[in-house]
Amino acid sequence: MDKMNNKLKWSFWPIPLLTLLSCNLHAADGDLDSYLDLDLEDLLSMEITSVSKRKQRLDQAAAAIYVITNEDIRRSGVTSIADALRLAPGIQVARIDSNKWAVSSRGFNGQFANKLLVLMDGRSVYTSSYSGVYWEDQDTILEDIERIEVIRGPGATLWGANAVNGVINIITKSSARTQGNLFVAGAGDEESFSHIRSGFKLGEDISGRAYLKVNQRDSSFAPELDDEAGDDWDAMRVGFRFDSDADAASSWTLQGDSYDNDLNQTIKALWLDPFDPANNPPDLSDPYRVRNIDEEIVSRGYNLLARWQYQDGGDSIYTVQSYLDHSYREETILEQEIDTFDIDFQHQYQGFAGHDLVWGVGYRRIQDDFNGSFSVSIDDPDSLETELLSAFIQDEIALAEDLRLTVGSKFEENDYTGTEVQPNLRLIWLAQPGHSVWGSLSKAVRTPSAVERRSSIVAFIVPGLPLPPVAPLVSTVDGSEDFDAEKLTAFELGYRVQASETTSVDLALFYNQYQDVTSFETTQFGAGLDPANIPNTTTYPSQVVFGNKRDVTTQGLEAVVDWHPAQDWKMQAVYSYIDISDDLDDDSIDNISNGWIDGSTPEHQLSIRSSHDVTSTLTLDLWLYYVDELGKSAYSVGSQIDDYTSLNFKLNWQSAENMQVSLVGLNLNEDRHAEFIGENFISETELERSAYLQLTLDF
Repeated sequence: MDKMNNKLKWSFWPIPLLTLLSCNLHAADGDLDSYLDLDLEDLLSMEITSVSKRKQRLDQAAAAIYVITNEDIRRSGVTSIADALRLAPGIQVARIDSNKWAVSSRGFNGQFANKLLVLMDGRSVYTSSYSGVYWEDQDTILEDIERIEVIRGPGATLWGANAVNGVINIITKSSARTQGNLFVAGAGDEESFSHIRSGFKLGEDISGRAYLKVNQRDSSFAPELDDEAGDDWDAMRVGFRFDSDADAASSWTLQGDSYDNDLNQTIKALWLDPFDPANNPPDLSDPYRVRNIDEEIVSRGYNLLARWQYQDGGDSIYTVQSYLDHSYREETILEQEIDTFDIDFQHQYQGFAGHDLVWGVGYRRIQDDFNGSFSVSIDDPDSLETELLSAFIQDEIALAEDLRLTVGSKFEENDYTGTEVQPNLRLIWLAQPGHSVWGSLSKAVRTPSAVERRSSIVAFIVPGLPLPPVAPLVSTVDGSEDFDAEKLTAFELGYRVQASETTSVDLALFYNQYQDVTSFETTQFGAGLDPANIPNTTTYPSQVVFGNKRDVTTQGLEAVVDWHPAQDWKMQAVYSYIDISDDLDDDSIDNISNGWIDGSTPEHQLSIRSSHDVTSTLTLDLWLYYVDELGKSAYSVGSQIDDYTSLNFKLNWQSAENMQVSLVGLNLNEDRHAEFIGENFISETELERSAYLQLTLDF
């Protein structure tokens, strides 16, 4: 804590100075359409849907949930969904390079973080290759996002496997709320972007919108190269949405998106096939390996989602949702094409006194096709179709007027690990107006991915010897058909209080026990290998395979304090703390992942924001966040990442009724800093100070 206090001490001074300046500039009561017009009671009573798959008040949810509103996103100055998640407690967000992020909840962060389920309007956006998210592919017009509901802790009872440490549900606005035209353009020293959206009516009962978005981002800085990292990128996305009258008994939504990303990166090191004559004789100083290769990644895809809802006018609401998702990604080490079809049915029934019952069934089919390289391959087979059958039931029971019990479970049948049961028990006590206490006991699982079951990844190559003749040894990390689901038992306790008309506090404590967590088990060739003892053959047993011989315990707390010192001024402080310990089984031989689980997650995180309507046409937002050091952010690297503080601001001027001009500064307090080091395929980079100017026209 002393280190954190010293780091923050000098970084805090601009906040009171700029806030004092904004107060002195104040000339009239603000009348901008902003969340500063909402009092705390309105914010706490905001309706959410991700906790129970039905509408409920935020302050009555028995879960650690935080809502990032559209105004939060707009006033923060962020230009990506991943960076917007820095606003939430308990979420670890780190930029790996210009076009990659590591995002997780309550630990286990990494380039391929896999314990956080992410949804866009109810459509899962994880990739089955590693059960994680390519954040550079997840985008839309930020102005069209209604809110992002962030659940920390298990959400598996409703959302299923991989909702282990949290659920992020990105909910976009109905097209009825985006009528007219919107044009946004921004340019700065690190990025430029523009998008246009048009909303329209098709008759009296159907509304629609269509959009086009493009963005470009420059390279970050690579300290090893002492130059640009070569990780600039261009992206384009188009999409549409149609909605019928939401007030009718029967309503529907049809929406879709298509994207095309050109991503660049510098491959730090790439292994060459030692048995290919073209690679001989090898460079004796660095045999069978080439470094600092410029690479272009092609990433494109599309999706289509349809949802129908019917309210019978009595006790039931029926919902059917289905989507198709296609993604294609081509890299030097791996080419992958994944097609997903998903359909779900849900029924909410309130016909029993004191009960609010929700149940549903679902089916998902995933077809994947991989074309590997010498460095990374996914085989046996390289193309596979997997299916998932699921059902859930959950009931909220009013035990008393101020006491509610929620009980339910998810049941899944998958092709990798068979049947998985994920129950959940939650209790909330609405002690008195403005006070709520809740607790939960949950179980969740993370099912295996294609990489963990079917991959082969080259770890290193031991050169051969000419005399006596000894072939090179290729050591790999291989998937295993015995790899099982990771399991979590989670205990949570929370307290929300509106202490006064101007102050509210939200606290959450958690204690998590994980079993069968990923380990990397040595099978034959270990430390101290003598190449002279290897037979002269081109086929060798695997050195390391994916295993489940690790147990992990995490515990921590998350706190959010909202304070409205004036009608036109809001401040918020968010603090997160986590402690992680892990133990290998006695029979484990894991020489790879030691230190990664606790080393990849910051122990302390702190965020402070100030939002002020300076005048009726001018707003000033300040945001400072601190992230603790990382000891080891990837399996393949041992470098430590220092703690850092980031100071950001956004000044917005409504120059005309339908026109706004914004100036945004990011990471202002230092030239650049590292946030995360990815796996050893890509170069280490540092995020640089930047600024941009933005024009918004709404007509």
